[in-house]
Amino acid sequence: MQELNFLPAHRLAALVRTHEVSARELLEAHLAQISRHNSRLNAIVTLDEERARTRAREADEALARGVSWGPLHGVPFTIKDSFMTAGVRTTSSYKRLSAYVPTHDATVVARMKQAGAILLGKTNLPTLTLDLQTSGHLFGRASNPWDESRTPGGSTGGGAAAVASGMTPLEVGSDLAGSIRVPSHYCGIFGLKPTEHRVPISGHIPPLPGRPRGVRYEGAAGPLARCVEDLKLGLKLLAGPDDEDWDVPPVPIRDVPPRELRSYRVAWTDDFGGLPVTRETRNAMDKLARTLEAQGCHVERCGPKGLDFEEVWEVWGRVLGAELGSEMQALARFIFSIRFNAMPGDAILNRGIVRGVQSSMSDYAEALAIHDRITGQVEAFLSDWDAWLCPVTVSQAFTHRRSGEWINVEGKQVPYITATCGFTTLFNLTGHPVVVVPLPKLADSPLPLGVQLVGRRWRDEELLAFSESLVALTGDFRKPPGY
Repeated sequence: MQELNFLPAHRLAALVRTHEVSARELLEAHLAQISRHNSRLNAIVTLDEERARTRAREADEALARGVSWGPLHGVPFTIKDSFMTAGVRTTSSYKRLSAYVPTHDATVVARMKQAGAILLGKTNLPTLTLDLQTSGHLFGRASNPWDESRTPGGSTGGGAAAVASGMTPLEVGSDLAGSIRVPSHYCGIFGLKPTEHRVPISGHIPPLPGRPRGVRYEGAAGPLARCVEDLKLGLKLLAGPDDEDWDVPPVPIRDVPPRELRSYRVAWTDDFGGLPVTRETRNAMDKLARTLEAQGCHVERCGPKGLDFEEVWEVWGRVLGAELGSEMQALARFIFSIRFNAMPGDAILNRGIVRGVQSSMSDYAEALAIHDRITGQVEAFLSDWDAWLCPVTVSQAFTHRRSGEWINVEGKQVPYITATCGFTTLFNLTGHPVVVVPLPKLADSPLPLGVQLVGRRWRDEELLAFSESLVALTGDFRKPPGY
């Protein structure tokens, strides 16, 4: 029964559909796993056990009548606690929301339910999603199932830990600076940041309930799972306009099958503006490139010509700061907890955020013009490649620490923001889709390590098809020891 906890969501749905496993059995297997492990990991912070049991019973009764609710009929899922859930506490780990119970679901929650999935609970996150570790004001620190002395990342850290440890088969998270990708990398799972505006973020906190939505660029919602096929299913279920988030266009989901690896053109780099990376990261990237080349792929180490990473980091911060101005109180506490006498990456990211918060409309328009130019540079580069491979962060998961505390990389002290989101913010700025895939286990490290696969805007399906082909080479999900 315990091994049910590590089957992918689409496979669990098939078992329920063919009556090999009931929705109630499936739910109880996940509740038992939560009972065994959540007290140590602190990944799930609100468990909707009673309603989930009722819904699982109803799912089995419906199936007995020949009624299917959808492709995830009877499959449990979790949701990051920044998304509103009708009748279930939603806090975004913010003390003022400790007793907040929404009356309606965020769009991504409603769509998961419409597909037949059963809400199991809400997952841990930093306060108002504003950190790349998971340690919030309300629920405290989440831990990494591969090593509980280390962070699962953030801000979808609780969700990634829950997926990796078999407490949930599928999580929906959000990503403003790497918040789906960093936890996926640290916890050894798969994650998708879709093209900007592909999936509605209606019902996400921030903004605070009743406040206007400030963030119009750089943010995305997407699935975290244990295989690419579940990411594909997640995109299919979550994407498309909702008559609330009017930035989301009616782009149809296409069926793009994977091709033979040798037919792909792949660019790669481990260097973003001189950011240092660990030896393990360098070796893993180099080995992946050589392995792809041996499979017949056209592989080249390169990046967009003339791309100024210092400009990228500052403009990402300027746009974020301008759009998050309404939530400045919480943002300021995070920014000013971080040292400014840092290496260029941190100083520029911080300076950009502060400049954005203080910006006029003309300053904001200027930042968006630079955003458009950089987006065009990256898109033009990607027109020659099926995917661009990059590190997710400078290292594997690091030990728990105070936000802003520097991180050791090969004997060098690397500032906090640079180390956690120096490789991810480019693709929030440009809105390109990114899949994180775990790489084969390193012989000299017990920790997982992932890679960012970047594709052209609105070509999420092609990127997922490439990811599926790549996984045939890199291997399936590996569960942490002891789970």
